[in-house]
Amino acid sequence: MANDEPDAVDAPFYQFNLSDNILFLSVMKVEKAFRHVLSIIMDKDIVELKTYNVESVVLNKEGKRAIRLDTWATDSDGIQYNVEMQNDNNDDLPKRSRFNQSLLDTPVLKAGQRTKYRNLPETYIIFITQRDLFGMDRACYRFCQICEDMHELHLKDGTHRYFLNMESLNGDPALVSLLQYMKDTTLENPNICIQDPRIRELDEIVDEVLQSDEWEVLTMGFFETCEQLGVEKGMKEGIQWGLERGRLISLIELILSKYQKAYPEEVIAEHTEMTPDFVRSVILLHTEHPALDAAALSELIHKSDS
Repeated sequence: MANDEPDAVDAPFYQFNLSDNILFLSVMKVEKAFRHVLSIIMDKDIVELKTYNVESVVLNKEGKRAIRLDTWATDSDGIQYNVEMQNDNNDDLPKRSRFNQSLLDTPVLKAGQRTKYRNLPETYIIFITQRDLFGMDRACYRFCQICEDMHELHLKDGTHRYFLNMESLNGDPALVSLLQYMKDTTLENPNICIQDPRIRELDEIVDEVLQSDEWEVLTMGFFETCEQLGVEKGMKEGIQWGLERGRLISLIELILSKYQKAYPEEVIAEHTEMTPDFVRSVILLHTEHPALDAAALSELIHKSDS
């Protein structure tokens, strides 16, 4: 009798790239990797960071809406950087960059007459995308506030927004090489036009992450899903699950944190930008399985949606 069970799936059948959020976030947890990426984007040496966080949640002053930042750092000069690997281009990224900027400013200012707006730090919001948002075949689009009547007159409010495009090969050679390396994460990528030492060190860090026990655990759900659904279907659904799992875990942790502080379900839904039904389902699962952590609860949610 023929065996109808799907063949086991070997782990190497899918190459993760830095353009995949799951690998990007894992690698960016290594501060040195982030400094190399940032130094190439900014075209300057970044030798020290005063603060550095991966997957930070920032609430606005009223706590009604939150953003989850891939990376959020402050250098020794007090300049803020937010770098996002953005694969969902269906969202309005220019307006999302505006929202990110507004919430990054909020924690800096304190209430009262002594508030000094000049204390707002210079900030760079940087989105890395896999397609050209503006259709002008540039690897980098840089925006700042200028006068519409006199373009040489800059507002100098300290805000900068960068949109980096993996589709284009037109731009600074080091930046183009970095973006192409992110798109196809191997030093043998023919579109890497210069072997920048920072990219070589980044590649070493990527190798270390891919060989770590933490990475093996993180991708276990991905490969299990592929085996359960079969390679053809599992490729698509498994990859999507692998990319979203890390964010789902963080979201569950945030929901349960607010639930334990006695926030109403409707308020938690507003804070996390999720539906009340989803928030209620997370709380119900936690109540039924109090010993399970957020990672285990994410697996239950995924299985119930399959």
